[in-house]
Amino acid sequence: MAHFTVRARDAAARLGRLSTGHGTLDTPLLYPVYNPNQPLVSPREMREAGAQAIMTNSYILYKSGHLREAALERGVHGLLDFDGVVATDSGAYQLYRYGKIDVSNLDVIRFQHAIGADVGSIVDVPMSDRIGREEAERGVAKTIEAAREWASIRDELEGTLWIGTPQGSVYQDLAERAARELASLPFDYYGVGSLKIALEEYRYSTQVDHFIAVRRRLPAGKPVHFWGVGHPSTFALFAAMGADSFDSAAYALFARDLRYMTPEGTLTLGEIEEFPCSCPICSKYDPKDLKNMPREEAVRLIALHNLYVSFSEMRRVREAIRGGWLWELVQERVRSHPRLLEALYRLLSGHSDYLEEREPFTKRTGLFYSGIETAMRPEVVRARRLLNRFDGGRKIRIPLFGEVPVGLRYTYPFGHISAPSWDERGILDPDPTEILTSVLTYQFGSEAKLAFSDPRVETSKSTGMPRNVYDGGVRVGMIRPGDGLFVPSIEGAKRLLRVLPRPRGRVVVAEEAADMVSRGTSVFTQFVEDADPSIRPYTEVMIVDPGDRLLATGKTILSAFEVPEFPPGQVFVRVRHHILPRRSKNRGDSPEKS
Repeated sequence: MAHFTVRARDAAARLGRLSTGHGTLDTPLLYPVYNPNQPLVSPREMREAGAQAIMTNSYILYKSGHLREAALERGVHGLLDFDGVVATDSGAYQLYRYGKIDVSNLDVIRFQHAIGADVGSIVDVPMSDRIGREEAERGVAKTIEAAREWASIRDELEGTLWIGTPQGSVYQDLAERAARELASLPFDYYGVGSLKIALEEYRYSTQVDHFIAVRRRLPAGKPVHFWGVGHPSTFALFAAMGADSFDSAAYALFARDLRYMTPEGTLTLGEIEEFPCSCPICSKYDPKDLKNMPREEAVRLIALHNLYVSFSEMRRVREAIRGGWLWELVQERVRSHPRLLEALYRLLSGHSDYLEEREPFTKRTGLFYSGIETAMRPEVVRARRLLNRFDGGRKIRIPLFGEVPVGLRYTYPFGHISAPSWDERGILDPDPTEILTSVLTYQFGSEAKLAFSDPRVETSKSTGMPRNVYDGGVRVGMIRPGDGLFVPSIEGAKRLLRVLPRPRGRVVVAEEAADMVSRGTSVFTQFVEDADPSIRPYTEVMIVDPGDRLLATGKTILSAFEVPEFPPGQVFVRVRHHILPRRSKNRGDSPEKS
């Protein structure tokens, strides 16, 4: 079964759960790095500040005689006095910094397992963006060799989840080669390295290109860790790119220079008169208190504040994914630094196809105009492309989209945009039949409007908006209030299947799963035989058996292309309506689930 499951989506981000030996983690998450030789903030204090997990360096533990013995005797959790999840770095950073480490890849892997690390890592070769190609080629070869060594002893290492990190610097072909090689090995978790120097100099666009080059080649069904990223102003952007976790000692490194983190940037203690934060540190002390206390104590308190603000921002990112407003958060955060805004432009312009393939088809929230880059967002680009399905008819002009069929006036994203100087008053109002025809075409293609021979749309008495849809007196679905899209009933799905060419609108499940799905069980990835390749997260679909017999309808969690890349245990479709009653003592169960 899967160690990692996805619960919700927005942009290329996933709200996920990662199961480990010491509990389940909610992703995206931050692993604050703890250095036992420089214990600025204790692991227990990190836990109290909100840490789900921490990371420590196994190479440092291995090289220190007393720490090594204590870790082997008590385990890394006992050594650190931390009851949450502990991940361990392999010493790859020391390899980058000093050019070598005095331990073999296999020895440090076995050590991580012996001390009970929940998440461990191989000795890959981190790179800057300024190295020559020959050096990068040697580093890639060593990284692949380390990954293969790990794979050769994988059976000895049960109980630890293992991260494999492709390298390659700015040489895209090398990064892609390393990613393909490591993706072929059974890692539980994959990493993307931060390009040393580029990230330090805020050249985020370079980092965007490297991340996407690697991420494209990694299996969708495994979490992806972004090494060395620790400033809260960057979390939203990098999560939107597809990073599921981060690690960093930035909270401590910044504090040692008396630098105070905020979600928008960094302030220096000497220039602050009031703390713009209500964390336990900022609620108890004011800047004058910290300026007057011994430096080391002020450093410790700023480090704690930096952790609180980092965890708070990570919770905000998860809530944005849950609520469908991650792009709005990204657009807000990138305006804290010109290089972050530049990186967003690079992401949206240079990797549009990558983003669109992962972007949900609909959202619960509106689309807020936040700058010219809003027009480049993947849901906007996709919606404009789908307008090519329409010929003629009455049109209205909507910001970002141009001429739009009037029947889509209330449909996401066209009817859910908030843009400056746009006044909806006085524009054409569609009739219910126009809405139904347009929405069916937008969702399923032009053939869908032929599904119903005698359609009638019932409007809400309280709002006047379209709701239930009937065909010849039979309820065939509804226009959903939240996003204006069509949700078919079982009868509506049957009619759609008659006119839609295979595999349009369909998810085909194996015969062995047909009965379970027809009784309301979610569709898991291991039972999917085929799916419409245009399916994106949150698409309304019809679920059929191999003979095209309707079993159920539902809403997807994944894109179709991701399904084969997920291990068993991941839900692909949450069933909404099903043709048979659930197996239950209550014989009065309805054959349709609302």
